[in-house]
Amino acid sequence: MSTLLHHLAAWAESDPKAIAQQFRREDQWVPITTKEYCDRVYWLALFLESKGMTRDDIGTILSYNCPEWVHFDLAVLLLGAKSAGIYPNSTQKDIHYVLDHTESRFFAVQNKAYFGKLTGDLCESGLPKRVDTVIVFDGDTSVASNAVSYETALATGKKLASQAGAKTLKNYLDALDPHAPAFMIYTSGTTGNPKGALLSHDNLVYTIEHGMAHWGLNVGGGALFSFLPLCHIAEKIQNLGGGICLRYTVNFASQFEKVAAELPLAEPTLLLCVPRLWEKMMEGVSHKLSQAPPLRRVLAHWAFSMGAKKSGALYAGRSLSYADQAQWLLAERLVLSKVRTALGLKKANTLASGAAVLPIHVSKWFQMLGCEINEVFGQTESTGIILMTERGKDQAGTVGVAPKGMEVKIAEDGEILTRGRHVFKGYFKNPEATAATVDSEGWLHTGDLAEKTAQGAMRIRGRKKEIMKTSGGKIVAPLHIEEELKAAPLISQVCLVGDGKKFISALITLTEGKMAELAKMKGALDGAVVTHPSVVKEVQSYIDHLNHKLAGYEQIKKFAVLSKEFSIDRGEMTPTLKMKRNVIESRYQDLINAFYE
Repeated sequence: MSTLLHHLAAWAESDPKAIAQQFRREDQWVPITTKEYCDRVYWLALFLESKGMTRDDIGTILSYNCPEWVHFDLAVLLLGAKSAGIYPNSTQKDIHYVLDHTESRFFAVQNKAYFGKLTGDLCESGLPKRVDTVIVFDGDTSVASNAVSYETALATGKKLASQAGAKTLKNYLDALDPHAPAFMIYTSGTTGNPKGALLSHDNLVYTIEHGMAHWGLNVGGGALFSFLPLCHIAEKIQNLGGGICLRYTVNFASQFEKVAAELPLAEPTLLLCVPRLWEKMMEGVSHKLSQAPPLRRVLAHWAFSMGAKKSGALYAGRSLSYADQAQWLLAERLVLSKVRTALGLKKANTLASGAAVLPIHVSKWFQMLGCEINEVFGQTESTGIILMTERGKDQAGTVGVAPKGMEVKIAEDGEILTRGRHVFKGYFKNPEATAATVDSEGWLHTGDLAEKTAQGAMRIRGRKKEIMKTSGGKIVAPLHIEEELKAAPLISQVCLVGDGKKFISALITLTEGKMAELAKMKGALDGAVVTHPSVVKEVQSYIDHLNHKLAGYEQIKKFAVLSKEFSIDRGEMTPTLKMKRNVIESRYQDLINAFYE
């Protein structure tokens, strides 16, 4: 079974009534069986081909995660064409860039609101003229004269399938080339226009199968929760790779704003998040506990301390004393299990974090809770995986080792290089960028710096392009400094600045809980910065403590506490919640300049 489509067809044939996908409607889960899933992909492929789609076409998708997103995606691939997703929170400029770059004639959109993201006040006249077919998932075809509802497209395809001489699903499957470019993923990027990375079915199937083997994941009986952008490699690996190859039920969040409320309803067995969302979970629990009555706070503190003892013993390969075991069981029953249930982690047996490095203090907090978060390091160009931590080992602060079959080495300058069947096919219409990323020997240059621990695991030092050099010629890697400072209970984000300057400074944001407290305090906020003396003094104390551990040229000399967190909407974060340093520095340039006056 060389493609995801072969895997899906085999699943539908062997277990046609299994629940493959579920979505929310009127506060209920609505199931889609494997047979329905496979049929919809097949019928949509017939419809698209009847509208003139060929192998040379690229189907584009602008929508929040939903089953229709996946069905259209796979239908395009079933025809041997390519698909490209667009981030739901993309600007109008970015949406037009992808449509123009792909020269897409087939555009799938969730609803009228998303169509408006593309066209703005121009309505249908804002649709690029080359787009001749628009499929609307929610059925509102008033958006354009060439719009067709998803249901109508399905019905048309189903009718075509019943006609004499119609192509069968097997006909399509037999014609697929697993090594040809298929999935087209636009890198969110922290600078410039995104690049369209081309991945094949072989890339994705090979990578997910090796990832499954590395963590010892069994096929069948599991559940996933889909809320990360489907146009990102992380969710592509989880939703399509894990959902189809692992034969897990994919539960779709109805919207990103409802993730916290719907996660406990989905109760996934495998959950993939980006680090910032794991941090948000931890911060949310910590804030609630800080607001609890004194007795409950004492109980929670004791329970987490017992959780720390339990996890410490577990990773050390020893047993707790009878007294500690009894206390842990009580802590588990009274507090820890209830926190996991409230977070939606009641049934989770595999937790994963990707897209950026997970701070050590966050990993340790979840260990106390009884949850092991496994890290994945990779990028779009490596089909999402290069390194993975090993289950049952305390590898907090590292990203583990390479799964079997994936070559990894560290170059002389510390950059991670990788080679193998997980490496992408290149950038669409950009051979120069491809040649600069994959060398003549097939090594993918990741742009990330790392070092090996004594145990053989890799520790990320940061991005090559983010390394700063002071005016005195000293090299500073900001990542580990930022992550250490973020361990402070009131701090949520840290962006170091000072490239080319005499010393390092920091822009700091506070947790939602702390900001909620400040909102009630008169005079705590002053425009873009927090000026309340007690807050500034507390942040300064954490900086002073950290500075004692740093070399003189690494120390944070000046800082500002910002009144807002960095956000996706303002362009300061990528869709996977990584900082766009250039945007942040530009936005707060006056504040930064004041540090060096």
